[in-house]
Amino acid sequence: MSIQLRHKVFLGIAGAIFVSHVGVAAFFNQSFGLTMFGDALPCAMLLTAILAVRENFRFHRAVLPLFWKLMAAGLFQMLLSQAYWFYYDSLRRYSTPSPVIGDTLFLLAHVFFLSAFVLRPHSASAGRDMRFRHLDFALLTFWWLALYGYFALPWQSAGQDFSKYNPAYYLLTLIQHLMIIVGLAVVWSRSKGLWRTFYGSFICLFVLIATANLLQSVAIDRGIYYSGGFFDTPFLLSLLLVTVVATFGPSLQPEEDKAPNREINQSLWTARIAMVAILSLPVIALFGSFEKSVPEQVAAFRLRLVFGAMLLLSGLVFWKLTLLARELRRMVSLSQASLENLKNVQARVTHSQKLAALGRLAAGATHEISNPLTAILGYSELLTDIPSLSPPDRESAQIIQKQVHRAQGAVNSLRNTLRNPDSPHPIPVGEREDS
Repeated sequence: MSIQLRHKVFLGIAGAIFVSHVGVAAFFNQSFGLTMFGDALPCAMLLTAILAVRENFRFHRAVLPLFWKLMAAGLFQMLLSQAYWFYYDSLRRYSTPSPVIGDTLFLLAHVFFLSAFVLRPHSASAGRDMRFRHLDFALLTFWWLALYGYFALPWQSAGQDFSKYNPAYYLLTLIQHLMIIVGLAVVWSRSKGLWRTFYGSFICLFVLIATANLLQSVAIDRGIYYSGGFFDTPFLLSLLLVTVVATFGPSLQPEEDKAPNREINQSLWTARIAMVAILSLPVIALFGSFEKSVPEQVAAFRLRLVFGAMLLLSGLVFWKLTLLARELRRMVSLSQASLENLKNVQARVTHSQKLAALGRLAAGATHEISNPLTAILGYSELLTDIPSLSPPDRESAQIIQKQVHRAQGAVNSLRNTLRNPDSPHPIPVGEREDS
């Protein structure tokens, strides 16, 4: 695998950022300046990773460009999240800002990552029909937002309670990471060669992100976390690994699926998962109604959120069903047109078979007619050669020869027509003489 020059530059920049983090974390104590520096490093690392991933947009191989664009979109969401945390920590000295925006952007980033891996970039047949995938992506995005809004957001909107908000948010992100890791592990087990290394690197990457998130959550709960310290090392290492994985892009070549109809089955499972996600919301609300320790404001907020989410998701499902109905009508029209074309082809084949049988019959008839005509012509010529033949009989023999020549001309014309149907039909000799 060869690494391009620009990827080497970005890899060097990411490595320098990581080394600077380790050096600063080792020799500087907790301070506001260290916090600002620690918040700026992930932004710089993410920007470097986005630029490294962007280099792979120009390699048009199956669905790989879309895969890298979704990865870049997820990294950009993480960049916005980290930029918000930079702003959040700068304001925390004077006020108590809400972490909702940063956490929401972080969750959305992983939705983009999950959608990118669902594309199966290793498959040459992946992504051939993307007409309904964008709706499934929208359904899953709003579903994750609904889960965040149901379990975590009430503890910020109805009143800031970080003792309830943080565990809910960290559990939700952990579930997201585990889903991605398990899905990557399944694809990794079916891959080989460079693709196996590629997916294995992503597994390590998301294990590092999940570990960093879990480590930071424990440190925050114990009150020992500060930005810029070694608590950020696993997360920065995962971002460095993103830049490393981006260098694989120029060498990746999609392969044909060994299993038939894998892309169709994949799209079916994506649609089923999206529908199950929608149906899970009322079930979650039902179980949530039995909680007795939830404040009334939180319960009312959750109920309104579930109703709003169901309305929005139902609208998306209705839109998808409308598009499917249009597609079904189009397919029915195509099927009817194909059926009519098939009937026309069958009729032409039947007619051709009849003509072929008639041609074989005519060819046999011309052969059978030619033999007696040759005999009649020979005997009539012998008659004309007899010296003692009377003039009327000689004239009759000549008439016989003339009619035989005429019949032979008709037979030869029929034979030539059977051999070359497109040739102009010649006029028999006898007819030409009569004319």
